Amino acid sequence: MSTLDLVGVRRWLFLGSAIAVIVSLVILAIPPWLRPGIEFTSGTTTLIQFNDRVLQEDLRTAYTDLGHSEARIQSTGNNQFLVRTSELDVPPGSFTEIVPEPEVAAPGPEPVVVIGTALLGAEDATGDVFVRLPFQGNLCVLGGVAATVPAGTLANVIEDLTACETNPGGEPIYHVTVGATDGYIHIEDTHGFEAAPEPVVIKPDQGERTDIEDALLERFGEFEVLEFASVSPVVSRVAVRNAAVAVAVASLFIMAYIVFAFASVPKAFRYASCAIIAVLHDVIIVLGAFSLFGKLFGTEVNLMFVTGLLTVIGFSVHDSIVVFDRIRENVTRAPDAPLAHNVNAALLQTLARSFNTSITLLLVVIAMLLLGGVTIQSFLLVILVGVIAGTYSSVGLAAQLLVSWDEGELGRWLTPWRRGRDEEPSAAV
Repeated sequence: MSTLDLVGVRRWLFLGSAIAVIVSLVILAIPPWLRPGIEFTSGTTTLIQFNDRVLQEDLRTAYTDLGHSEARIQSTGNNQFLVRTSELDVPPGSFTEIVPEPEVAAPGPEPVVVIGTALLGAEDATGDVFVRLPFQGNLCVLGGVAATVPAGTLANVIEDLTACETNPGGEPIYHVTVGATDGYIHIEDTHGFEAAPEPVVIKPDQGERTDIEDALLERFGEFEVLEFASVSPVVSRVAVRNAAVAVAVASLFIMAYIVFAFASVPKAFRYASCAIIAVLHDVIIVLGAFSLFGKLFGTEVNLMFVTGLLTVIGFSVHDSIVVFDRIRENVTRAPDAPLAHNVNAALLQTLARSFNTSITLLLVVIAMLLLGGVTIQSFLLVILVGVIAGTYSSVGLAAQLLVSWDEGELGRWLTPWRRGRDEEPSAAV
């Protein structure tokens, strides 16, 4: 009965990986090597709270119609959305920050809003008119006199207590101010009421922000802009740096963990090194794929891409560790067997598991790509490409490199001049 020899064809598997990596690097070398999203360039963020129900897709369509198809929209609450766009053309002073509501009311009297004016006293009245105080705190019942003013005095009306007439024996009342006097008077003891004109609010021209807000108001109704801020290039550079640091730190921790976990096998450092090489293989292929997507379809690299890349790194290492763990078991059972034999057995023992896990995950990712929104599209594309590359690298690269390293093939490939130097003495004998 013949056994599939995966280790015996490792040179062809290495060739496939080399071609994929070289093609990815060539694609990356062609400008633009990656198309950065808003998080990695200067841009604008807007936090909007709508009064009525608004669908995320409808809001995205509105921004697309306004010339901002790059807008990334995230729901942050009930009819509340965080919108990231490229940098808008707005004048200085157009930005709005979230100001927390004070827990304690500011000291001092509340501002008085005048709703109109009225002449005190009946239309033909002469003499004096009494402006009264409420009786025992009941605004609908007038008591003591607050002030005596001549009939025909113009008073500011700050409250219309027409509802008082619904009380037993009640009459409609005005809350008025006359100079420094604050009091109440029956409406029948006034005449010539004139409502205050509605205040005219002149909205300042805030450039592109005004255009967008006017269009959203017309399409979705009333809303409030809770925050309108700019993402500067400095912040973008920090985001790029943090993303690179995250990948580097993750790789270092992976190496340290594998060296610790496989300390019981000879030359544990080789396991860690091969796992990192497989991770770099997967990362380069993902970067090359996104460079190609950016050139052909305008796909951008954003923070969701970084999240997906870190997920792919974790998946790739996990797949490699599963194979390495089986290699460790085989080496423990048969320490005198060639490493190539133990590695081939481990690959065959884990092959079905690796493919079944990857295919199941890919089916879910493809379904989400077809049915999900564009918000997580970058994340899903990274997972799609990374899972395919990671499954291949765990079988065709990481474990195979252990065999090549053990048999000295890596040294001969990397330093061919040494092979020629080593052969010279034997030729002279």
